[in-house]
Amino acid sequence: MRTSSASSLCRTLSRSAELTFEALAAEHRRGWPSSEVTHAEENLRALYRAHGDRVAIHPFASDEERSNGADWEWWFHSGAVGFGMRVQAKRANRNGGYDLRYRPDGDRHQNDLLIENAMNAGCIPAYVFYNHLNWPQRRPGEPWLGCDHSTFNEGQLGCTIASALVVKQTLRGARASSRYVKDRSRPWNRILCDGSESRAPSLEIAYGRVLSLHQTALAELEGETELSENFRVVARTPIRLANPEEPGRVGRHQHDGEDDRGRVEHETTRGAAPLSPTERALRGQLREMADRPVGRLPQRVRAMAHGAEGEPADERVAGAVLVNLGSAET
Repeated sequence: MRTSSASSLCRTLSRSAELTFEALAAEHRRGWPSSEVTHAEENLRALYRAHGDRVAIHPFASDEERSNGADWEWWFHSGAVGFGMRVQAKRANRNGGYDLRYRPDGDRHQNDLLIENAMNAGCIPAYVFYNHLNWPQRRPGEPWLGCDHSTFNEGQLGCTIASALVVKQTLRGARASSRYVKDRSRPWNRILCDGSESRAPSLEIAYGRVLSLHQTALAELEGETELSENFRVVARTPIRLANPEEPGRVGRHQHDGEDDRGRVEHETTRGAAPLSPTERALRGQLREMADRPVGRLPQRVRAMAHGAEGEPADERVAGAVLVNLGSAET
């Protein structure tokens, strides 16, 4: 018998976001906000407690430097087929901004390392933001904040998700704009909101929504289009399997939040300096990712899905979270 569904997972993520919103607000009022690691652990444990039949969590041994930022891989699968995201968590500061220009090694932005390592691991690079302040929707048209399973409230902004390419784009300006990122992030439960698409497989819906974030952010990064107003499903055709067994293998701080009020300067490829060979190769990988169908899970992920301890794709990953969107039997 089916014991759980994407709909119930969506509700759990929505409630978890509301608790994060309330907790982080209270922590900022007291002056000692929890770290990204703490919020990640609390949210993932809540997900496991509510859906232990569908969710497997595999923490990897790590030191403080490696786990700082709560990097994890988030895999959604149905049987041996699925997709993964490499996630970087950021907690909003007291004013609602994020430390987007963090350089773990004092040289390169954390964002660059995240995207490159995600490509090597066959994952879509993404950010999860922990928030405690509401912000008005500035895009016209249908609101993207609501969910088919519950009435929207500001607490659903407690945990939002965005493509890592959104952060990459704003870092190209003289000042990084948290507002630019907020306008392009979505409540994380929307990934699993299948209420309006109940006839489509849950894995297909989740992949379509995550891939849509990646595709539209890539298009904006390359100056082709503005980000779509609606968080839409783009993969409604039956899932096609990719052939490769292992898909995708082809410390100084600024002020937190940087520029929340100022307007970020947007570069486009037209008239900009030519891309370096490294960046050109990375763009090719990102475009390939944008066109990739759902494929077979890497062997290391399949092993974890069957109860093995598992190994990280690289030394920066603090853990892996596997969410089964197929059938769950009692």
